[in-house]
Amino acid sequence: MIYLHVQSLGQIVGEAPTMARRRMDESQRAELRLYQRSLIAQVTGQTNEQLQIEANDFGKPILKFPNEFQFNQSHSQHSYAIAISDEIAHIGVDIEDLNRQVRFEALARHAFHPEEMKVWRALNYDRAFWFKVWTIKEAVLKAHGMGIRLSLNTLNTKAHPTWDFGVVEHELLGSFYYQNIVMSNAMLAVAYPSHSIQTIQWF
Repeated sequence: MIYLHVQSLGQIVGEAPTMARRRMDESQRAELRLYQRSLIAQVTGQTNEQLQIEANDFGKPILKFPNEFQFNQSHSQHSYAIAISDEIAHIGVDIEDLNRQVRFEALARHAFHPEEMKVWRALNYDRAFWFKVWTIKEAVLKAHGMGIRLSLNTLNTKAHPTWDFGVVEHELLGSFYYQNIVMSNAMLAVAYPSHSIQTIQWF
C-alpha cells in the first residue's frame, strides 16, 4: 500500500514562494518539516517525537524508526506531495506545477531520451506530456536513491500520451513501476521497484 497526500504549499507554509522569491525562508522550511512529520506520524501510528528520520549516502531522507515504513516527498512552487509505504523500501514521488515556466526544448534536449523527444515533437510539444516525462524520471531516480547522479537522457520512460502507468528499465537502476496522476494544476508521479504493484490510498 502507498499512502499519498497532496496539499497546496500555501496552505502549509502560508504565502508560497513567488517568482521573485523562489526559495522558502527558514520558518517556512520548519513549518514544512513539521507538516511532513505529522503526516508520517499519522500513517505510522507513532508520535512526532518517536520518529527518527536520517539521510542516506545520497542525501535521501529515510525512516530509521519505525523502519518498516519509508517515504518520499516533493514540492513545487505551489504544491506539496508525500508518499508513504509499509510494503516497499524504495519509493519516489515528484510533483510539478503545470503552469511552471520552463525552457522546455532546451531542457528536453538535455534530459529526454531520443524516443521521448520523438513522441513529444509528434504531440506538437505538448506541455502536459513534457511534465509527464519529467516527473517520471525524477520519481524513478528518487525511488532508486541516486538523486540525479545519472544522465537523464539515458533513461527512457517510454511514457505514453494517454496511459498514466508503465515500467521504466535501466541497466544501472533496474526496473521501476510508475504511475502518473494529473491534477487540475499539477502533474505527479509515484515510482517504486516493479516486483509488486501497489494500491494507492489518499489520506
